[in-house]
Amino acid sequence: MGNRKWEHLIISPDYIPPVMDDVRDDKGDIKTGRTLGQTYSSSDLFPDCKVNMSLSWFYEIPNKNPYVDEHVHDVDELVFFMPNYNGVEDDINAVWGEADFYIDGEPYTITKNTCIYCPAGVKHCPIVYKKIIRPHCFMTILLTSEYVREQAGKIVKNIGGKFIEVG
Repeated sequence: MGNRKWEHLIISPDYIPPVMDDVRDDKGDIKTGRTLGQTYSSSDLFPDCKVNMSLSWFYEIPNKNPYVDEHVHDVDELVFFMPNYNGVEDDINAVWGEADFYIDGEPYTITKNTCIYCPAGVKHCPIVYKKIIRPHCFMTILLTSEYVREQAGKIVKNIGGKFIEVG
């Protein structure tokens, strides 16, 4: 694209591409069952923005299941499960499959269009997929510009699509 005044505010393959997750997980295995994670809002993309937003499309149970281990953030997070939409006659709240999402050790079964509010300081996850019958968008919004979490006693940060231990 050209040098238009506001194009630096648009994350898209046509303007500034999103930050893509590494194709391998933390153990070096190829990720399966989903598209690579794509970060559309972070301090790397928008230095003045105070929100970190990432998403992936899941189409089958991933090889790493549970998908995300238990962790905690020092800021609020919203976690979304949203089924694909196939047209006017489709139900936007259609069952996409089934997963257990843990909040402070308690499992909650998720099957439809869902938003989960995870207050700062509350442990959440793992996410354990039971079945996927239609693709769904998994999206997280962290109310800070950087994705940082405490997991298994370590502080990790998403840097360029890789989780790096920082403390």
